Amino acid sequence: MNENDNEDLRVALVSGGSRGIGAAVTIGLTQRGCRVGCTYRTGRDEAEKLTANAPDQVLPIHFDLHDDTTATSAVEHVVSHWGRLDSLILNAGQWSGGRLNATKPDAWWSVIETNLRGTVALARAALPHLANGTSPSIVLVSSVVGVIGHPGDTAYASAKSAMVGFGRSLAKEVARDGIRVNILAPGFVATDMTDAVPASARRRIEQDTVLGRFGTVDEIAKAAVFLSEDATFCTGSVLTVDGGWAL
Repeated sequence: MNENDNEDLRVALVSGGSRGIGAAVTIGLTQRGCRVGCTYRTGRDEAEKLTANAPDQVLPIHFDLHDDTTATSAVEHVVSHWGRLDSLILNAGQWSGGRLNATKPDAWWSVIETNLRGTVALARAALPHLANGTSPSIVLVSSVVGVIGHPGDTAYASAKSAMVGFGRSLAKEVARDGIRVNILAPGFVATDMTDAVPASARRRIEQDTVLGRFGTVDEIAKAAVFLSEDATFCTGSVLTVDGGWAL
């Protein structure tokens, strides 16, 4: 464990924390004074840039959604480095679209496994340490399509819907240990992933969104930080942050 002048600083682990929403969450937590383990699979350079901007607060860690052993090692790396774990933000995931009858079964189930396996493995590995944390919390980053559905997204929506059920059930299991578990359901957000959305589809989404635009990663990160740090009487909640798209 590294020495730190302030042992009261909270420690968080953010999966998929090197880019997009995850990077914004990592930055938001460091601005709150938290120390953050930031996991990446291929975005090592991005993770190291975050570390360079906050060298005493960000710890880059390799994590692969397909490999359960990296979940255990990621958690152990954070705990051995800072001696504790107070918050887990489960953001890592993968989108793959396609209508049911146009998606091969193996590809369909791969989306389910990719989005759920790493989430469950990290939660399982973190629980014993969170139970010893201060105001411990878990935030699962799901999606609004997992709440209301979306054509062409049956696999992804199924995975994100399962995260809602998993999170709400886990909230009941771990409340006795003082651990809060909440679910964040973002809508359409401007990221490198949504840059590929065709202009016509983007216009339809914006027209269907009450606020008339895509969200920003910073707006989603603020909600994630709220659930992680400030929502001390919330557990099992699903917070939809979609600009009114689901209304």
